[in-house]
Amino acid sequence: MSNSSRIHSFHPERYGDIKSAVRALLHAVGGEAKAAAACRVSKSTLSEYGNPRYEERHMPLDVVLALEQAAGEMPVTEHLAAEHDALLLHLPAIETQGGWLDHLTSIGKEAGDVFHRAGEYLADDGEIDAQEAPALLKEVDELLAAVAAMRTSVRARIPQDE
Repeated sequence: MSNSSRIHSFHPERYGDIKSAVRALLHAVGGEAKAAAACRVSKSTLSEYGNPRYEERHMPLDVVLALEQAAGEMPVTEHLAAEHDALLLHLPAIETQGGWLDHLTSIGKEAGDVFHRAGEYLADDGEIDAQEAPALLKEVDELLAAVAAMRTSVRARIPQDE
């Protein structure tokens, strides 16, 4: 699931297996012909990377990177992160607008929203059920996005040679 907060909660079942993730990537680029034009690999080789009959043929990382950049999507990376029970968090590319107090205010607001929503859901039966979880996940994602924005600003203060 992706949303405007740049947080992705991915589950391995979204793509099933690595071959399915590769096929999703090829589709996102616009097909094997467009994918071949965007990387160093031929159309037929790309087809083999996504074909379950070629169990020993896998897409090299530099090809994954080139195609995910061309597609603007990351199905292979998403799948790998999910297989490791990891959360994929897109960091802002440039320092976000606003000052330090804006960052702290945003983080505080979003954390408050998480506590409020979770408290609301826990008040009735002490559980967060399947109907309540999506709204709470949205609040958590917004908190992570606020923290990521501040992280980008903090990172920008560190000299590049460190």
